[in-house]
Amino acid sequence: MSSLGFVIPYLAGFLICAFCVGLLASPILAKLGLDKQSGIQKVHTRPTSRLGGIGIFVGLCAGIYLNKETLPNDAILGLCLLLCSLPVFISGLIEDLTHKVHPTTRLLMAILSALLILWILRFGVQRTDIAVFDFLLRLPFFMTLLTILVVSGFTNAINIIDGFHGLASGCVMIMLLTLAAISYNVEDLTLVRLCLLTFFVTLGFSIWNWPFGKIFLGDAGAYLIGFCVVELGLLIPYRSPEISPMAPVLVGIYPLVETVFSMYRRKFVRTHPLNHPDALHLHTMLYRRVFSPKGQHVSARAKNFSNARVSVVFWILTAVPCILAWIFAQNTTVLLLCMGGFALLYASIYRRLVYFKIQNWK
Repeated sequence: MSSLGFVIPYLAGFLICAFCVGLLASPILAKLGLDKQSGIQKVHTRPTSRLGGIGIFVGLCAGIYLNKETLPNDAILGLCLLLCSLPVFISGLIEDLTHKVHPTTRLLMAILSALLILWILRFGVQRTDIAVFDFLLRLPFFMTLLTILVVSGFTNAINIIDGFHGLASGCVMIMLLTLAAISYNVEDLTLVRLCLLTFFVTLGFSIWNWPFGKIFLGDAGAYLIGFCVVELGLLIPYRSPEISPMAPVLVGIYPLVETVFSMYRRKFVRTHPLNHPDALHLHTMLYRRVFSPKGQHVSARAKNFSNARVSVVFWILTAVPCILAWIFAQNTTVLLLCMGGFALLYASIYRRLVYFKIQNWK
């Protein structure tokens, strides 16, 4: 394949996504799928469309289609991943348009997407390189249950960190580049190309989302890119046994820790239902305690700039474990130690933000 032919799917995916997202953000269509202006988690300054996920889906379709002649294996695998993502993507899109889809319904659709992967591609969490879990994986249905937990959990985790301009999309792009690098090291060029395609398509959305927040991912976009990352992450150790299954886990450790801590906080600290939203995520705490402290009156432009700056901090927080995952991709022990270290770092940062200034958490 010529160098020009190699880049055409990436360039087309990027441009088509950017065009679609720009069109959805334009005054002509910007009133479709507007975000709610009320809600405890809202920090943006004006009504904004949540339909950025449509552009990402269209861009991925275009890139995969352009591979059908020159790289049919890439196209088939990419098409299967897109087909499996449809339940969670469509449920998120309906929520973006109507705000009437219950969180439990969206979780069930994420579970259905995980089951489709098991049915269509016939793969899931086959091993963990942790003795107790690998023993349990021999039991009937445990592999199915663990695959559902991993896929639906991480898909929703990306939606949880989608709160600021460029936060979720930027973190996902860093994860995709890391997964591409790990795949390249084991010469799995199919996964390298799919990771890069998803990266460039997400970049096409990001130029509209960061730093000015012209359009948002919405639930559909967050679910879609989260699903792509977790499935590509599962495929790497499945296709290359020399890679530890914990390497992709460390790549996605930030949204995973955020999700687990949020569940703990809601259930045991605040005694709320697990799906009850709050404004106590680490990214929200950083924004309200450091970048836009309560009581300060700033312009909408300054508030928007502070919003974008939060994402840069979490890009760095994502990049560090990603680099470690790439370096130690074959060493489960070191990867587990890195995961524990990140969890401690997260807890330390969160504690410092909580006690920075005493406020009413109710």
